Amino acid sequence: METVDTRGLADIVGDRLWRAYLPFQRGRNTFSDLTSMLAILLLGQFAITKAESRAAFLTPWKRALAEKGEHARVVEGLGAALRGASAHPDFPLRGARSLGYTTFDSSEAHDDSPWVTSFLVATKEAPTPYEVGITAVCDHLIERQQDEGGVASGEFHPPRAVSRLLAELVSPEPGDRVLDPACGLGGPLAAAADHIASRGGLAAASFEAHVTDRGNVPLATLNLAVHGVELPAVGVSWSASVPNSRDSGPFDRVLSNPPFNQRRPKQEGEAWPFGEPTDSNANFAWLQHAWMRLSQNGIAAVIMPPGAAWSKGGEAIRQRMVARGAVLGIVALPPGLFAQTAIPVHIWLLTRDAPPPLSADRSRKVLFIDATQLGIQGQRRRRLLTDDDVNRISQCFLDWRERPGSLAEEPDFSRSLPPQDLLDRGARLDPRHYVRAGARRESGEDDGGSLSRKLVNCSRELQRSAEVAEQRLAECAQAALCGQTPPTLTLHAIAAVPEPRTIARDPQAGLFAGPSGSLIPASQYVEPGPDSVPVVMPQDISGGGFSTEKIKYVPLTYTEMRLPRFRLRVGDVVIARRGELGRCAVVRDAQSGWVCGTGCFVLRPPSDVDPDYIAAYLRSKVAREWLDAHSTGSMTMKTISQRALGELPVVLPDLGIQHHIAEAMRSVEAHAQQLREQLALTRRIREEVLHKILPTV
Repeated sequence: METVDTRGLADIVGDRLWRAYLPFQRGRNTFSDLTSMLAILLLGQFAITKAESRAAFLTPWKRALAEKGEHARVVEGLGAALRGASAHPDFPLRGARSLGYTTFDSSEAHDDSPWVTSFLVATKEAPTPYEVGITAVCDHLIERQQDEGGVASGEFHPPRAVSRLLAELVSPEPGDRVLDPACGLGGPLAAAADHIASRGGLAAASFEAHVTDRGNVPLATLNLAVHGVELPAVGVSWSASVPNSRDSGPFDRVLSNPPFNQRRPKQEGEAWPFGEPTDSNANFAWLQHAWMRLSQNGIAAVIMPPGAAWSKGGEAIRQRMVARGAVLGIVALPPGLFAQTAIPVHIWLLTRDAPPPLSADRSRKVLFIDATQLGIQGQRRRRLLTDDDVNRISQCFLDWRERPGSLAEEPDFSRSLPPQDLLDRGARLDPRHYVRAGARRESGEDDGGSLSRKLVNCSRELQRSAEVAEQRLAECAQAALCGQTPPTLTLHAIAAVPEPRTIARDPQAGLFAGPSGSLIPASQYVEPGPDSVPVVMPQDISGGGFSTEKIKYVPLTYTEMRLPRFRLRVGDVVIARRGELGRCAVVRDAQSGWVCGTGCFVLRPPSDVDPDYIAAYLRSKVAREWLDAHSTGSMTMKTISQRALGELPVVLPDLGIQHHIAEAMRSVEAHAQQLREQLALTRRIREEVLHKILPTV
């Protein structure tokens, strides 16, 4: 495994290679080109190890390196070298052509790869990628491609630090069998291979990988080969047909970052140990699949959206998982780690090493780690977990696994609770609920007989939420003072959309209007059900979120046929275009796949803009006054046009300050929610007292 200094040098080399590619990038499929880059580096590394031999592939490889003229000859030489190397018994891949890329395999491709010559020249500059280690260089290239485009499969590639954290948490050893049932580009399995290699070598370990997008097979295969996995085989599976079985194993370690919130059509013969997941969301299918593939003493680490820890739709499954002892712990990570989304994520830690029944073993607990405050603001405005962050999280879990009864709780970072306590709370598993604000204690739990005691507890929670809000506001102000004067950009400029007229035709545009009334006629509205989709109207945006009290539904089939470009994604900001201007809400996991209805706009911010910050700004007094001044219509029903909304000036600080402001606003809203709950409880107490004191009629 590379040291910190080596990884830093590898990043410098990776930047040099990417800069060699950049002049040719425009209009190209960078994902396909990235696959070819890794193939070149793997081939070059193999050529170095066989430099003293007379292997046939070395001649075309050296010819390609020496070529200074027509790039078609360079590509042709690389193709011949790769085909020859793949036939060598020591080459880590077999049948290079079967990987699915054709950059080096056809005469047409020779004319379509002008970047290859420049890239090869860059590999020869000192220090070379082979001198600093191609594993870290390839990791860097994958992250650069993700930062500047990503993949279109719906699979989010975890950054290196998160992949390493998964590997450290499950801590695979030589000889272990390791599985990733949704490996994406292979990052977590590659990190597991590095972890095992640092502890004695990969010879006895075995790896199994599956992707949910067939297009990821070539890059995932190459990524694993670069990290030392010999003859890696990557299969294809789909979240709609997640295999499941009651059999244990056969894997010692499972680690994965599966696609979030995908639909799961029913199949014949399904058997779910903790309950059948909903058709509309496969999150709990992935969790159960990971658990079922574990050996008896195995451990799994699975990345999930935060909603899986508290959503109503998964409450029954969570309760059964907790009662069975399947959940070892949950780690909450900070937002902004992933290139394609700013949302935070959780890591679920699962085990098949079941304890005795709850009544017989009160010592068994579930560990919660709130790491949402860790990380630093990195380049390209993405948050980064440092090596110290990764070590702190993983060591906390590993120490707790060794001595679960002796681990001292760390305020604002970790806390463990007995399963029964979690079941009493509806199996809510969000670490922030238990750890945040000085490892808050919900002491004096009301057994249901004393409303006055509940009011006392509510008042304490209110005080705590006020303290958290005060702290977040202070941090926000301090961060703003430390930064430079932020620029002011229009909403169109932030969304990177040059002209409003292009928005409606482009489903990937940063700002677009909901469908016209003719696209969603009243005749299409149906009753809510598993085959219907909510449609967000202005009246459904309430209190900074979405209200489903009066929301309308349309058939899923109609949505997929007529309204695909209006489907909402996590991180979208839905903005009301009429009525109370400035009303908006950020799409979370629970609203993913809903439809933007008539009367709303959708802002889809780029990765370097925090959607919660934009929402907070739109709700601010200065933004509301500007929108009111540029609106049309009557005083009672104001309307803002798409063009006017796009011209709204927005102060846009650095992404780190955006996160601070967004977090502060969330804390203020949480405090407001506590106030509302206290008021509702007070009214309830008043009604109970009157009912008990006054004589019944």
